[in-house]
Amino acid sequence: MKFIKKSMFLMLILIGSMASAKSFSLQVVQKYGSETVVYEASYVIEQTIMDYFYENLYIVSNSPVIIQKKGQDISGELQKAFDAAQEGYLDYVIQADVYYNLSDSNNPEEALLNNIDKIEWKVFSIDSKHVLASGKAVPGKKYRNDEDGLYYFSNELAEHIKEQIECKGGKK
Repeated sequence: MKFIKKSMFLMLILIGSMASAKSFSLQVVQKYGSETVVYEASYVIEQTIMDYFYENLYIVSNSPVIIQKKGQDISGELQKAFDAAQEGYLDYVIQADVYYNLSDSNNPEEALLNNIDKIEWKVFSIDSKHVLASGKAVPGKKYRNDEDGLYYFSNELAEHIKEQIECKGGKK
C-alpha cells in the first residue's frame, strides 16, 4: 500500500512539472548549400538542439528542414511551420538558418563543422507573434572539424538560445 501511495505521489509531481513545461517547434532552414539535398550537418544541428531542450524539460517538435534556393521566398513554408506550432498549442517557434560555405569543402554532404559559415536564429512567441530573441553563432576554431565538433557547437548554440528565452521572460 505504501508503494502505491509513493507511486501516485511521484506521478502527481511528474504531471505537475510537465504541465508547466514550455514547448516549441524547431524549423531549420538550409541556406547556400545544396538546392535538392538536406545535408547531414543540418540534421545533426536540428537533432542536437532538440535533444538539448528535451533534456532541459521542454516539449519539443519540429518541421522538416527547408532548403532555401537562391532568390527563393520561403515565407509560405515558414508560415506553415508557425501555423502547425500554433495549432499544437506550442509556446515558441525557433527558426535556425544554417548558412553553408562550401567553397573549400572536399565533402559538402558530410557533417563537418568547416562546411558551416554561421547559424542565425530567432525565437518567435506564438502568443504575440513577435521575435522574443535572436542571435548568430559562428563556429570558429574552438571545435574539431568533424561530427563531434558540430555536435558541441550545436549544443552550445542550444544552451545560448535557452538562456535568451529565459532571460526574455520565457521561463519554465
